Amino acid sequence: MHKKIDHLNYQKKYFNSEFSKVNSYRLGAWQKKYLTRIKKSFLKKDFKNKILIDIAAGHGYVSVEMAKIGLKVTALDISKESIKNITEYKDSFILNNLKVLRSRAEKVPIASESADYVVANAILEHIPNEKKAINEWLRIIKPGGRLFITVPLSLKYIWPFFWIINLVHDKRIGHLRRYDLESLTNKFGLKVLKVYYSGHFLKMIWFIVSFFIKNKKIDSLIEKIDVRKSSIKYGSSNISVIFEK
Repeated sequence: MHKKIDHLNYQKKYFNSEFSKVNSYRLGAWQKKYLTRIKKSFLKKDFKNKILIDIAAGHGYVSVEMAKIGLKVTALDISKESIKNITEYKDSFILNNLKVLRSRAEKVPIASESADYVVANAILEHIPNEKKAINEWLRIIKPGGRLFITVPLSLKYIWPFFWIINLVHDKRIGHLRRYDLESLTNKFGLKVLKVYYSGHFLKMIWFIVSFFIKNKKIDSLIEKIDVRKSSIKYGSSNISVIFEK
């Protein structure tokens, strides 16, 4: 039990530090990519006024942009800095259809079968008790509802010369495991609607270089190239799956 508590405290400390550095709301190229996928493949045509739960909302871009187009959104996160930032965005954009709650992903304060959409990007790999989290997310989704999940891809599909980089990144950010389509399908037991792979060779190279060089035009170009390879599993770093209950 103490290991889980230590891990939770580490995660809070890490992400509070990360989100405390955010001083304005702006969308990066990779965030725009995810939003395009959500709008194109995740949302149904009658999405307005439907309920979307953004679990581990982080930077808050999914919550904010989905609220802007008319969904009733609840943003959840354990980081007080994330909650603070998203609350400021809510007020700034006057998003009365956006609720912001501090909550763990394994215990969501939402009624059973009340969510039309659940987004859980870059969170399952952080949670010690993944089964509890998965059961909780399945609990809150309505029959016919959808789940958009993104997790790091199993190392066996990653170029070997990137293994060390990924393992160091996993340890630094608090990743406990990696996944593939088969393991995710078995764990969730839902119908698969769409699969995307991201973080291919050039994206990984630019990820490393971007620690030293910042260039928005190159960011956008790299994402466009990465999108073209979204159906290619080998050589990618992350997998996104859209499930339907």
